[in-house]
Amino acid sequence: MSSLLSLQEENRILQQELSRVEDLLAQSRAERDELAIKYNAISERLEQSLRTEAGEREAAESRSLAQHNIELRRLLEEEQAAYKRKLQAYQEGQQRQAQLVQKLQAKVLQYKKKCGEVEQQLLEKATELEQERLTLDASGSQPEEESSNELENALIRLEEEQQR
Repeated sequence: MSSLLSLQEENRILQQELSRVEDLLAQSRAERDELAIKYNAISERLEQSLRTEAGEREAAESRSLAQHNIELRRLLEEEQAAYKRKLQAYQEGQQRQAQLVQKLQAKVLQYKKKCGEVEQQLLEKATELEQERLTLDASGSQPEEESSNELENALIRLEEEQQR
């Protein structure tokens, strides 16, 4: 039962982590869009500058803009790669969590089956003891204390098994 609760807690934490990663992804997309807008604006300025200006000053400025353009592209690609890695790590975590949930569900079913078997054994034993008691009562002997102890021991074993 406590492992199920810890699994639910882990699921809640992973859901929070998913929300955080999705927020980061949205933020990075906005930053990427902003960088793309800046890139387009700089590219347009660069093209305009190349057409309208002449000389060394124009060449120096265009080199500076081209270098800035290249740097912006590099930054954009780095951010995109970083967020892809984060997204993949989150997806892998979700997959591991789903596998763990399946394993725990299988364990719960296994425990329920075992508990049912033990309850059935207890019922059979109780019926058997009751029949012995009736037989002994009819014959006049009374080892009632012995069968009572056996019944009590069987009940204790059942409770222990249910707690497991």
